[in-house]
Amino acid sequence: MTGIVILPAGRDDAFEDYKQFIRDGHPIEDIESYLNDEDLELFRTTSDDDLVHVWGTSVDGTWRNVERNDIALVYHDGAFVARGQVLQLRHDPDLAEYLWRENVEHGRWNEESPWEYMTFLTDIEEVDVDIEKFNELVGYDETYRPQGFTRVADKRLNQLSGEESVETAIADLTDAGERVHPVDDEDDGPTPDLADQLRAASTDENAHEEFEKLVAKAFSRLGCAADWIEGGGDTDVEIRSPEHVVVEVKARGNGRVNFLEVTNVDKHRRQRGADHAIVVAPGFAPKVIDNAETTELTTIAVDDIVELLDHRDEYAVPHEEILALLTRSGAFQDDRLDLLSTSRTGSMLEKPCLRSSELSSVPTEP
Repeated sequence: MTGIVILPAGRDDAFEDYKQFIRDGHPIEDIESYLNDEDLELFRTTSDDDLVHVWGTSVDGTWRNVERNDIALVYHDGAFVARGQVLQLRHDPDLAEYLWRENVEHGRWNEESPWEYMTFLTDIEEVDVDIEKFNELVGYDETYRPQGFTRVADKRLNQLSGEESVETAIADLTDAGERVHPVDDEDDGPTPDLADQLRAASTDENAHEEFEKLVAKAFSRLGCAADWIEGGGDTDVEIRSPEHVVVEVKARGNGRVNFLEVTNVDKHRRQRGADHAIVVAPGFAPKVIDNAETTELTTIAVDDIVELLDHRDEYAVPHEEILALLTRSGAFQDDRLDLLSTSRTGSMLEKPCLRSSELSSVPTEP
């Protein structure tokens, strides 16, 4: 479950820290020497302006409960003034001292209680939400005022009434951010109807939102736990299990995508901490297919999704097997469909779950 983290910036000096390190950000190049290669690559590939947006706390117990993709809310003077999303967590006493001792003027750095537990954020937006409205939403007493670094208890978030998701509840409250709609296809019609709808929406550039919903429904029908992401930028569908995958959906009136910025797709994958990315479109130009294999990216045409739905309906193909094929880098083409067909009578049928590495060694000819 996505959590909610409260970052208190009540004092004047704390509010200045918010403006300097969260709202405005700090240059990545200035802290390169403190970062490992993994974090440096993450910050560089997910930043549009070569800045990190970061907050520090000394409250390690609460900080250790924070997770990537949690929603962060900054509190000041009776209201929440900004929101963001947790990108990374890092315990780094040296970097914390450099940022909040050497780069600020207020002199409140405390060696006995350093702000060494660091939360890096992305998608920063300024908002203006009275604390009373938030208290009502999560069930806090109306007099509650944040006193320190806090993560709202999951049991409170589970009790959000009338909301599809935590993300949607906070988006409605702040009038900012994305809305997450879990997909439930129990009452849907037969696959042929979904197939016709997918094909029609994929070439109607005025029906992009409808296309996104249909793609989410298709992945749900394939056995995945899928969400439609409303207002999620370029991430339109998120698969949460059996693997974490982001999906970008592209309608094209001419029937195919002729150019795809794979680095941007990979950026969005990294921002959400996903293992893989999939791009769905009515079709793809050959050069796009060639480029897809350079990152953790799969391209798949609508007709191939329809074929997968047919295989799922006719042969009861395990969803793990389908997703293993979908999360192999490169273009999803006829050879992968052939693997599913041959697997019904071959050794693949005996395995409850095939990983991508196992499938790569399976011949495409029976």
